[in-house]
Order: sequence, then C-alpha cells, then structure tokens
Amino acid sequence: MDQTNNYELVIKPTDPDFPKMIETTDIPGLLIYQRETFEDNRGFFREAVELRDLEKVLGKKITVTQWNHSLSHSKVIRGFHAEPWEKIIYVLRGEVMAAIVDLRLDSPTFGKVVTVTLGENNRKTLYLPKGMGNSFCVTSSTDAEYMYMITDYFEGKPTPAVAWNDPVLTKQFGGWPVENPIVSEKDMNYPTLKEKFGDQVDFSKFPWLNS
Repeated sequence: MDQTNNYELVIKPTDPDFPKMIETTDIPGLLIYQRETFEDNRGFFREAVELRDLEKVLGKKITVTQWNHSLSHSKVIRGFHAEPWEKIIYVLRGEVMAAIVDLRLDSPTFGKVVTVTLGENNRKTLYLPKGMGNSFCVTSSTDAEYMYMITDYFEGKPTPAVAWNDPVLTKQFGGWPVENPIVSEKDMNYPTLKEKFGDQVDFSKFPWLNS
C-alpha cells in the first residue's frame, strides 16, 4: 500500500499492534518516532531508527539510498523545501524547531503546518513522506548537526519550495522563535504558498489557510 497516495496507515494508532514508539501528527503520514535510550555511567545507547517499525505502519518497504549531514549555526532558518523523496531526520547536536508543511496537492491537509522540536534533549526522529515542505530553525545557542536519510539520490534538479516567512504558514505556529534569522539568498526568493499553488488548489477549502 502506497502511503503517499492514499494518506492512510495500514495500522491505526488504536490497534494493539501499532508500534508504541511512533506518534502520528495532524498531517497524514508525517510521523514522530522515538525509541528507548539506555544510559549508564559510560553514556548512553540508542537505536535512532529501525526501518521495520516505520514499514509496519506504512505498509511498504523503505529503501534508503543516501545519508546526509548538515551543520547550521544558531538562528539559521532553512526551507521550505519539498524534495522528491521520503526523509528520516535526526538531530545529533543542538536543537531545532522543524516546521513541516503538506504540499501534496490532493491531500486533505494541504497547506497545514506541523512543528516538532528535535535535538539532543529529546532525541526524537521525524519521518516525512514525499510531498512535504521541510523547514527548520536552529533554536539552540550552539550549532545544530542535522542528519537525514533519504530514499532517492540527489540529482540537482529543481524541486518545489515556498517562502520561509510566508504569513499563511508562519501564523499557524506563531512565527519563527528567533529574531534576525540567518537565511540564504536562495531561500529569500522563493514564492509564497499562494503564488506557487494558487492556480492549482482552492485555498478556501482549508480553514488553516484562511483563518
């Protein structure tokens, strides 16, 4: 079963077989994942992700082709970018607020934003299905090391992206929690959600885009 197309998990959270380390969100298919941490006087051990847990609820195989590692300074904001692959995110050091927007044109939650704090103080992992607009802001005073696995190879082709400061999106989560953010010139020039998709989607159908 293809989660990207039908937006349904094959196992519901109410099912006794649903993995307890997985949490659903308001966007179908966007999952928060957190396995147990084992600590002792030497430090700790954690399995950041077991693909079989995600595959069980998605009803499909996840094939990781690339593992990426980025470092961002305090107050950096990146996004919103929608690459053509699934993504599994884990923040090794520092802390970020990830803001994810549903950019799937036929999704019942098109344009909806969910925010999740990721970092060394909570050790959550985030799974993104295809069609998510991915963004994050470094909220720690230290650099954030942001690692993510993807299910296709990067080929340098243009991909959909929308403005990091689009008020239609930022009002849904109260705005970015930093002043004077560091944003790339490329990210500064992306269109708003309405400029990008206004001729393809009826925005009036989605209350979070019109409130």
